[in-house]
Amino acid sequence: MARVNEKNIQSSHREFLTVENFIGVWLDANINHRSDDYQSLFTQVQQLIDLIVPFTDPESCMDFISDIKNEKIFLIISGSLGEKMISLLQNFSQINSIYIYCDNKAKHEKWANKEKKIQGVFTKTQAIYDVFRRDIRQCQDDLVSFNMLSSAYDLNQSDQLFIYIQILKDILIHMECEPNSKLDFIDFCHSRYQHNPYQLDIIREFKNDYKQSSAIWWYTRECFISSMLNKAFRIHDIDILIKMNFFIQDLHQEIKRLHSKLNKQNHLTIYRGQGITEGEFQKILDNSNGFISFNNFLITTTDKNVSLVYACSARDNHGLVGVIFQINIDQSQAIFTPLHKIDYYSESTKEILFTINTIFRIHNIHQIENGLWEIQLTLTADDNEQLKNIKRLMQKEFEGKNEIEQLHAIMTKMQMPGEFESEYIETQTAHEHPVHEETEAHHADMETVQENIRNNEFESEHPVIAPE
Repeated sequence: MARVNEKNIQSSHREFLTVENFIGVWLDANINHRSDDYQSLFTQVQQLIDLIVPFTDPESCMDFISDIKNEKIFLIISGSLGEKMISLLQNFSQINSIYIYCDNKAKHEKWANKEKKIQGVFTKTQAIYDVFRRDIRQCQDDLVSFNMLSSAYDLNQSDQLFIYIQILKDILIHMECEPNSKLDFIDFCHSRYQHNPYQLDIIREFKNDYKQSSAIWWYTRECFISSMLNKAFRIHDIDILIKMNFFIQDLHQEIKRLHSKLNKQNHLTIYRGQGITEGEFQKILDNSNGFISFNNFLITTTDKNVSLVYACSARDNHGLVGVIFQINIDQSQAIFTPLHKIDYYSESTKEILFTINTIFRIHNIHQIENGLWEIQLTLTADDNEQLKNIKRLMQKEFEGKNEIEQLHAIMTKMQMPGEFESEYIETQTAHEHPVHEETEAHHADMETVQENIRNNEFESEHPVIAPE
């Protein structure tokens, strides 16, 4: 989408804020939509963020920002308004970065340099774009979410979510796609990006050139594919995941195919640097020796220094906890592939891409320096008995349901966003089964599962309940 004005922002908000992680907001009482500077910056930024919303009224702008729940905002603001409003703006967790655009750089740097969310004071549009692009990349990495399963295996709400998401990933990887799924997805993208010429050109290219062997190339390109898929996995948007299921399967199969050709004799240590919130970091501390799974196709590096740069940047520029995940893997067990010469930029000599359903165990956690931590993970094999038995018990809730009905049931239990369109049930369901799950029945089911785990299903020394 190109831009919307303050009069139609509410309808546009409902309709469009679902497919990408980021929103651009431009607040300036004297904004001139026809100026060369505005058009130049708007055109450049639209290559990175589809939705860009201009405001002249601060109150309308604040109302809009307050209503944002699942996206991060990149705010361009005039120097005069920025100085007046900075104390208020700093309190919005939705705002990731602020950029002061003005005529008098020296004047506004005096106050702006003291504020953490402000990424700079700019008088040239190209300078804003360069920093904007850097910050988008950093935020994309920092938004990679994860779920954990505690070592106690008591199947609390967090533990249940972990297993449900693993079941969801398994279904997405293995379920049969509709023959026209690619064309349906392209039609959907046309409707979502109808006012964005840059993305429409890429969508046309995707329609003409895409094939399974190019899935990694497309995933690593900065375009609508990765933006939509990463957000859908982050917020568990089942509608988008279904629309992109053909691509999810192609990407998984291509990683699997390339991995089969690798020399798997050696163990490998890889790294990932990113920022996480203090709450997320505390959950990791609380789940030491538990399991962790990232909610996307995870990109890592064999270069620890690269991961350190990302972790430090997240800590220093955005007030997050900088973490370096050090991951030790047995190459014969993980499904991954090096990205050298197969990604879009053909520069990723040290990057490694993991498939979506990879699980790790959390081991040592130690502080490197203030606000910077290293978290050591080890790969968990697909045949891990602890996970298999817990998953098997929870899958009993879905017995008698086909894959589409299972997805619907998981969505209900996880309270995912979006409406699961009835056409999926009507056109793909072979048998009639009720797809809704009552809350009370769900609690009863989970109590049974927990009781089986503790008392009935396994002996006290069984690996599901026995500590390592």
